[in-house]
Amino acid sequence: MADILDRSEYKIERVAFDDALMHEGARLIVRDDRAAIISVGRWSMCVLADGGDFYRYADEYNLYGKICVFGADNNLPETVGLYAPACKMFAYLDAMPPAVDLPRGVIVKRLAPSLAQTVLDAYTNRGGSYTVEHMAEIMRTQGVFGAIADGKLAGFIGRHGDGTMGMLEVYDGFKRRGIGAALERFLINYIMTYGRVPLCDVYTDNTASLALQHKLGLTPATGYAFWFEKVERSDRK
Repeated sequence: MADILDRSEYKIERVAFDDALMHEGARLIVRDDRAAIISVGRWSMCVLADGGDFYRYADEYNLYGKICVFGADNNLPETVGLYAPACKMFAYLDAMPPAVDLPRGVIVKRLAPSLAQTVLDAYTNRGGSYTVEHMAEIMRTQGVFGAIADGKLAGFIGRHGDGTMGMLEVYDGFKRRGIGAALERFLINYIMTYGRVPLCDVYTDNTASLALQHKLGLTPATGYAFWFEKVERSDRK
């Protein structure tokens, strides 16, 4: 049977799907020439040959809650009648991890879940808010790593509940010292020690983060990713 993820334009999406199936306990829902859909906990990942089929698949497979559509055209929100900011997915595909060259006087340590509130105070996710309890769970299971400089927390980076990289923040007073790049290189190395592919989603208006991914050698997806919330019949416009 033909597989939509065999198409060259979905190279990065295939990597993300295979990683979630292998490492995140994802459940395969459908994978053919028209769609690839998996569920991971309370959310779903989709690649659709035609964005106009969004609700048909959502209804057929009961896909409610958080639904991310990858490899989409940038007009998908208008097509489905739901708003979501566009993201670009990146993957680090090199066989060898990047060298981690920490700025002078900076060390990286895994942060304890007791610092969940500290992380939340500095991090805002437009795709949805984390509670302190949720962040603490992520810190226990996925890991959030802090850069310590001059004896203070200078910044941090972590992985979201789906295992993708994110939450990169550098505090004022520590910026322009290469700490953000060093943190992401560290996390790429950490992820690769588990045999996984480092992945991340970046909002298309976050020019600094987009530039960082290119600088670190990550490969961007061809299309866009959109995170939609609570796609139920009553939500349709």
